[in-house]
Amino acid sequence: MSSPWWSIPQAIVWIVTRSESQVLRADGVRTAAGLRRMTGMRRASGLEEPPVSLAAAPDELLQAWQARRIALFGRKWGKEPSRLIVGRSGFRLRDHRGEVCVGDRTLYFDKRPFWSSLSVRADHCKRCWPEPASRTQPASGPLVSAGRPSDGEVRAFIEENRKALRAERKRAGRDVLLRAAMNHFGLSRKVALDFWNNAPRDRKGGRPKKTRPGTDRPNVKPVR
Repeated sequence: MSSPWWSIPQAIVWIVTRSESQVLRADGVRTAAGLRRMTGMRRASGLEEPPVSLAAAPDELLQAWQARRIALFGRKWGKEPSRLIVGRSGFRLRDHRGEVCVGDRTLYFDKRPFWSSLSVRADHCKRCWPEPASRTQPASGPLVSAGRPSDGEVRAFIEENRKALRAERKRAGRDVLLRAAMNHFGLSRKVALDFWNNAPRDRKGGRPKKTRPGTDRPNVKPVR
């Protein structure tokens, strides 16, 4: 069984080939340069959009991350615990110290904050760059839920975004978090608000639960 987490080289291979067998072949590849030495890699055919070349795939991945269609996780400075990385313009992927890292577009890469040990969810990549229609099968069982994320997935994503934004000392209010979830999961505002209103109160921007005087019920007002 393939891992639910992919490295950046594996995600790049998926964008180019849309083949899980090719992704598994890239399991031990740590750099983008290492992908150029892989043999037998063919661009996917039968797609609704033009195929993506190996040279263009890193930019495709970066743009999807900056648009919050996928989430990247990594270790800041290569030392801190792995956590969600907030997308920024002006960032680039590059090989550094024997692996793919993300950071500022600068000659002095290691003098500015950068993130290593990067990973991305496999299902996020598959949602963003789907398989050719000729390969997909009618959805059944667990695959039916792939079109709509679960409550837990959305809440976890919002919580990770909140923590990452606050770590960067940026605003992490309701509208910012909802917009990120809408972009990432392709949700309408109404559906995103449903997830928000059903979440425990203390997950919304870190506000503690409040109780009504004389009752044990949380004082939660739905947002419309």
